[in-house]
Formats: sequence, structure tokens, C-alpha cells
Amino acid sequence: MIVFDVGNTDTVVGFFRGDELYQKFRIRSLKSENSVFFEYRILNFMLENNIEKTALEVAVISSVVPKLTPFFVNFCKKFLTLDARVVEPARSSLLKLNIDDPEQLGSDLFLNALAAHRIYGGDCVVADFGTALTFTVVTQDGTVEGVNIVPGLNTAIKALFLETSLLPEVPLERPATAVGKDTISSIQAGIYFGYESMIRGLISRIKEELAVPVKVIATGGLSSAITELKELFDDTDPDLTLKGMYYYGQ
Repeated sequence: MIVFDVGNTDTVVGFFRGDELYQKFRIRSLKSENSVFFEYRILNFMLENNIEKTALEVAVISSVVPKLTPFFVNFCKKFLTLDARVVEPARSSLLKLNIDDPEQLGSDLFLNALAAHRIYGGDCVVADFGTALTFTVVTQDGTVEGVNIVPGLNTAIKALFLETSLLPEVPLERPATAVGKDTISSIQAGIYFGYESMIRGLISRIKEELAVPVKVIATGGLSSAITELKELFDDTDPDLTLKGMYYYGQ
């Protein structure tokens, strides 16, 4: 199986052999590029890693970037002779959606919930550290109860840089203290410790509202960025979304 997780910042392409994710790589989700940009990188990766086209029997696409979706649908048809399955949460029977408008649920959030439900069982909160920082609640009986969305850590840093004249764009690193002594350490202190407190507070409030024991699963590229949060999570799996795509494509 080949899967495409098309996100706002990166597209992750994964390859499954049975239920094992044995290869994956990232491509920038550049909306200004044409299909050749993506085709070349995918085919080159497959060639370098001895992945035969004929070995791929199923293709699944999850996209939160509508402009890029046709590129990957066409890639599957043109090069793999596969009709890709595009993830559509509102039309899936794999989970129940207890939300006002199922069409609004992002496919990545649906897949996070699906994987958490299949792997961990019970009631779960999935914290996805991506371009956006999201918290998705899925219950023991497989119902998505809702989502909490805030800007991601890097998104917050970029917003400060883009919307101010004097503040620089800084790397996401743990500062020595919660009160910075220069501009860079001040921004790092605000983002790092501010997000640590916010995440703890949001998870605490979600648990209080659910009023049942829940497992908290972290995923996404920055899921390990704030080391103080490690004890808050029952598990950290950066490939949770891709695993959800495997379950969707079965």
C-alpha cells in the first residue's frame, strides 16, 4: 500500500508491507509547483529504495490542501494504474461523527482518531503537533466527539515574525529561563513555556469535560519538541496519521 498525507507544510508519502510501515519520506507541499515536481520526487525515491510499482496494490490519499489533491490522484492512475481512495470522513462508516457538520472534519483528524481507536481502544485524546496543534477526542465505541484547534508552535513563531517589524524568526528551542534576557530568548520563552502551559491546561479541561479516564496520544512532527510534556502522554507515535490511512485502505 502507498499512502499520501498531504498537509499544509509537508506531504508525507508512506509505503506499507502488510501492516508494517517500512518506508516514508517528506516533500514540501508547494502549491506553486506543478505535478512534475511531485512525480519526480516520488518516482526517484521509489527507484532509490527498490520499491516496485507492481508491489503496490492500494493507494490512499488524505489531503487538507484541495489544490494538490488532483496531483496525487493522477500520479496513482498514471504511474501505478491505481484508483486512489481519497479519505472522506463524512462518507466513511469506520467511525461515527458526533459533530454538527461532518463535512468540516479534516481527513487527518479523522485518521488520527481511527488509528487511536484501533491501536489503543478506550477513550482517547489525540494531540497532533503540526502546522496546527489539534486535539481530537474519540470514544471507546468509535465516536469522534469533537476537536480543539490552535496555531502550531512553528506557526506561532512565523506569525510573530510576519506580523511585527522588529521581531525575528527564531528556532524552536528550550530557553534556559521563562524570562528571556534578549529578543530571541524572550520569544523562545513565550512560545515554549506558554505552549507547555496551554497544552497542559487544554488536556486537563478536556479530561474534566469528558469525565472518564482517557489515554492521551501525541503525534506530528513536533510531538517531542517540548520535553516537559512527555509524562503527559500515554504514548507518542509520529506515524499515527499514516497508520490511520492503512486502516482506511484495508
